[in-house]
Amino acid sequence: MILIKIPYTKQHLKTIIILQTLVQQLRKTLDKSATVTFAAGAFNTYLQKSGDWEKVMKEVDFVNLMSYDLINGYATETGHHTALYSTPKQVESTDNAVRYLLKIGVDPKKIIIGTAFYARVWEGVSATDNGLYQSGKFKQGISYRDFPERLSAKSGYQSYWDDVAKAPYSYNAAEKKFATYDDERSIEIKTKYAIDKGLGGLMFWEITNDIHKGGLVDVINKTKKSYRPVSKK
Repeated sequence: MILIKIPYTKQHLKTIIILQTLVQQLRKTLDKSATVTFAAGAFNTYLQKSGDWEKVMKEVDFVNLMSYDLINGYATETGHHTALYSTPKQVESTDNAVRYLLKIGVDPKKIIIGTAFYARVWEGVSATDNGLYQSGKFKQGISYRDFPERLSAKSGYQSYWDDVAKAPYSYNAAEKKFATYDDERSIEIKTKYAIDKGLGGLMFWEITNDIHKGGLVDVINKTKKSYRPVSKK
């Protein structure tokens, strides 16, 4: 597998032309059995302005949607950094990106959605709505493997669930810190979503953030093996 990561920049049109040329050349050079993919932003600006999706997708096997960091380190207001669904206060989500690509004709089997094996934490956050959609300053990331020590009740955090976004979050009232992340519940729901939508699968950032046994990769694997979608009439 060859992975091409193309960041969104002010020169995005030039960048996408380079990408198109590159994947075309790869197809000519590599054996036909080679798998060519690229990682793409899952936020609206990237999706809508990064170039000609039709031309690029003809040349690649998969697009790996980086549907995390949707609320990134430059954000001054909290939110769900890896929400599955949009909310009245946050458009950016995994489903928003998937729907956009499907609408413009991308084959669902070529779409890989991203999951986050880490949390993003903001400081100086008001307790209003348990810190969700409040002003704050990005402080740090926390690996999933460190959640029991650094993002638990014993470390001062109370966990919450947004049933619209299908996303967990936590708030530390004493330290005025807000955390957004994926957990076992949201990963299971995202896995079922990918199956229901007929997508190519899931990917994650990144494997060393997981625990060795009973972690998020195991949730994906278990759900994939056991889930049987309800037939649509």
